[in-house]
Amino acid sequence: MQWLDQRLEAALFPSESTRYVFGIDSYYDGPCAIDYDPWLHADLLDLPVITRSKLPKPGMVACYSKKHRAIFTLAGHPHAVERCAIAHEIVHHEHGDIGTNRMQENRADRIAARRLIRPTRLSQLRDISEDPGRLALELDVTEHIMDAYIKQAR
Repeated sequence: MQWLDQRLEAALFPSESTRYVFGIDSYYDGPCAIDYDPWLHADLLDLPVITRSKLPKPGMVACYSKKHRAIFTLAGHPHAVERCAIAHEIVHHEHGDIGTNRMQENRADRIAARRLIRPTRLSQLRDISEDPGRLALELDVTEHIMDAYIKQAR
């Protein structure tokens, strides 16, 4: 898995590299950028990601608790779903959201999509397919996050 290799390289050789994490260090999508990693971002924010067998509301994949200063995820979801959910919840943490409303949810989706989808990766894949579902699969994101990215790109 490429994301794991990138994460390990960044952790093992931080000072010997000009690499930077897209969406954390910069939104510049240059040749030294590595893909956004929400687990790494949570670590940098000292924000624990805790897996649970149950969350407060049915249908939730993850949630941010300001009280516990932690992200809780539901066990058993595919990697892309968990990746997108953690990125989304980090935005709630960064903005100090308590509870949710449509504006906060849309903002979290937009920022998570911008971090998770690098423009160069998307342009490389557009030669393969224009189908948003296929692009989402190739980019390791959910269709929901792909849709949020497309809406803001318009």
